[in-house]
Amino acid sequence: MSALQLLRDLFRPPSARPAVEAELPARLPEPEEPVCLLGDLHGRADLLTRFLTLRRRHFPRHRLIVLGDAIDRGNGSAETIRLLRAECAEGAVCLRGNHEEMLLEFLDDPNGTGRRWLAHGGLDTLESFGLRGIPADRLARDAARDTFRARLGPETEAWLRALPRLWRSGDLVAVHAGLDPALPPEAQEPDTLVWGHPAFFEGALRTDGLWVAHGHVVVERAHMSGGRLALDTCAYATGMLSYALIDPAAPPPERMTFAVVPL
Repeated sequence: MSALQLLRDLFRPPSARPAVEAELPARLPEPEEPVCLLGDLHGRADLLTRFLTLRRRHFPRHRLIVLGDAIDRGNGSAETIRLLRAECAEGAVCLRGNHEEMLLEFLDDPNGTGRRWLAHGGLDTLESFGLRGIPADRLARDAARDTFRARLGPETEAWLRALPRLWRSGDLVAVHAGLDPALPPEAQEPDTLVWGHPAFFEGALRTDGLWVAHGHVVVERAHMSGGRLALDTCAYATGMLSYALIDPAAPPPERMTFAVVPL
């Protein structure tokens, strides 16, 4: 498929897109419990609310693993954080993505490394907390950081700082951006987990048999191939929030499913 056709498909109205179709390999991931992997939200609190309703009704036993980048770009980051904090209190796992990483850099150093957050969706998150306008100089950025920190609150800031970069169960590893295929999960550099690694998509298969679920890189449809499960379908722009259900105790036809949150 050409890049132009991919863009056309991604930005078609949701009603015009076909349902998710995925060819599953003979060997499937086998986590130690039922799992639901959720792709990048990027501030789409509306889609998250629909998803959580769906989950409560149809697959409440599956542990929810949110693959990072819950914030920025969409206009509902504050509400998304609130909803996810409540889910984590009930056993869900929210991973740190590069956008959460940039938010924390802004809190720590708004006039240094933290400035890049403002150019990559941070302004949308600030606006969701009631801060409008572009902080264009040092004093304005310091003031924006201080106001944002106050509105975020110490408990939510601590929750963001404690977000793990990796989750593992059985032969399934979940991260935001990817792994270095040459290293075991516990030996990965922190930046690799949230920003990715050049060899992750180069076809270099892992030799340990692990499956790696990730977001970060936009794909046309959620799918699995080459030991990877890709879940980022650009929900903030397309309205297509993808998730995968894995139940190791189910018979093979029902053991794994890719789906999209209905609008």
